[in-house]
Amino acid sequence: MYIKKFKKVHIELTNICNLKCTFCPPKLMPNKIMDLDTFDRLNFELKNFTNELAYHIVGDPLVLTNLEEYLNISLKQGLKVNITTTANNINVKHYKALLNPAIKQINFSLNSYNANSHKKSFEEYLNPILDFVKFAQENKHEYFINFRIWNLNNEKTAFDFNSKTFDKLNSFFDSKLNINEIYETKPKNIRVDRKIFINFDEYFSWPSLKNEVVSLKGFCYGLSSHFGILANGTVVPCCLDLDANINLGNIHEFSIKEILESPKAKQMIQGFKNNILIEELCQKCEYRKRFDF
Repeated sequence: MYIKKFKKVHIELTNICNLKCTFCPPKLMPNKIMDLDTFDRLNFELKNFTNELAYHIVGDPLVLTNLEEYLNISLKQGLKVNITTTANNINVKHYKALLNPAIKQINFSLNSYNANSHKKSFEEYLNPILDFVKFAQENKHEYFINFRIWNLNNEKTAFDFNSKTFDKLNSFFDSKLNINEIYETKPKNIRVDRKIFINFDEYFSWPSLKNEVVSLKGFCYGLSSHFGILANGTVVPCCLDLDANINLGNIHEFSIKEILESPKAKQMIQGFKNNILIEELCQKCEYRKRFDF
């Protein structure tokens, strides 16, 4: 029987993060870590639906002391993994896990530093990340490393931080990042070394039921290219529904197949095909407008 393959499934190993970034909404869900038995069962089930997992909706995988055990489960099922982290606490204890062959890419959200009140200096934050990158290079990493700088805007509110960041990266990689040129041309990414990129994007507002309606019509890749599973097992249609406003079902009660074939999921998918936003959260999602034709 044919089963739809998704480009990626987002699994929230934990919704715990050691930062409170201004660009992230307040978390309403209680702190939660998905237990290894549940994760093992889920990986076995998900390998029929995707080849790739992202260990992220909110929360930071690096807060887990046993991250390698999760990675080994995905490796066992032949699933590739994306890790997104602020890397606020990265140190040599993470190195072995972060060389796991299941990893396809690691995303470092550098602008998280600028979105927090820190006791750390800029160097105290960035130097440990670059120390890890040097270690990964020495060990001939085969995954991609992405430095995310998602703070470009016309007002250039993060100009000083970005200028300092680019100077540091230029020195480390012997690259030639030009801040004025980047603000003018707004590239999506720039390669600075083998399999190492700087990813650029603009700020975006997370969808919320408290937002004003953006549009009643439109398209989204939720339930088409990806879907998400929160740490408590709730399945959501996209990686931005951190509070499960669109609750499609829970993996502790139903199989992934049953959840994806539920009337609610089917109605959403059909709505997107017809350019209709069925759910209120979708109607109030600014990010979704990026996919309108």
